[in-house]
Amino acid sequence: RPHALLDVTNYTDVTEWVKSLPRGCKRTLKKADAQNFTVTTRPILGNKPAPHSSLAHFKCVAEHEVRVIAQQEPEIFFDALAEAVSRYLGTTRMTGEIREYRDADTGKILAFAHEVRKGRTVRGQWFYATDEASKRYVWFHSVKSLVER
Repeated sequence: RPHALLDVTNYTDVTEWVKSLPRGCKRTLKKADAQNFTVTTRPILGNKPAPHSSLAHFKCVAEHEVRVIAQQEPEIFFDALAEAVSRYLGTTRMTGEIREYRDADTGKILAFAHEVRKGRTVRGQWFYATDEASKRYVWFHSVKSLVER
């Protein structure tokens, strides 16, 4: 999948960045801020099990990869599942942190963002548990949070 770089060096704060965006993007960010979810930051430390070493987090990655990859070509379901295992294991072995998004009412995992930092550069990966969760604007909320930090 394509990667993107977001250069925010010319902005002094997130408000300035948001003001520079087209109107549609601003509306989407407002929708993201209005979602009913909680966000918990959990560090991944080299000497401890990853905080997302759970079946629920693995299912989140597996459902995400199968939905994204196999939806395009159903005959490659097992390839998508293999990719999910690889990406999940990778996220548990890289130091950094996850930002865990849970539904505020049910406590269920909606998604998580895996962030790895080197200097002022952050590499992010996002995984959505379900189709419904993918419509909760987590990615937009996460990107805005990255710009804030």
